[in-house]
Amino acid sequence: MNSGARGRWFVTPHAVWRYIERIRPGIDYEMARDELIEESLHAHFVRRQGNGDLWRGRRPLRLRFIVGWTDEAVGGLPPLLTVVVPHDRWRGP
Repeated sequence: MNSGARGRWFVTPHAVWRYIERIRPGIDYEMARDELIEESLHAHFVRRQGNGDLWRGRRPLRLRFIVGWTDEAVGGLPPLLTVVVPHDRWRGP
């Protein structure tokens, strides 16, 4: 399957390239897209914010996803706009 319109969101090319750049350097585009589609199935909604809805992925990566609103749907799915590296709150001893 080649479409980014699977899973919970339509995975945009920008989101795939940010995932490769920030999380999985060297991985090929199709594999990165498929991993994001899989992650979308396990992510949960956090809150609405100015540029889209914030969702958080599962452990161990706990990625943050910025998802467009439903009225921006592509192929019936809201677009995954970008992937953000999580901010670990642990400060150490």
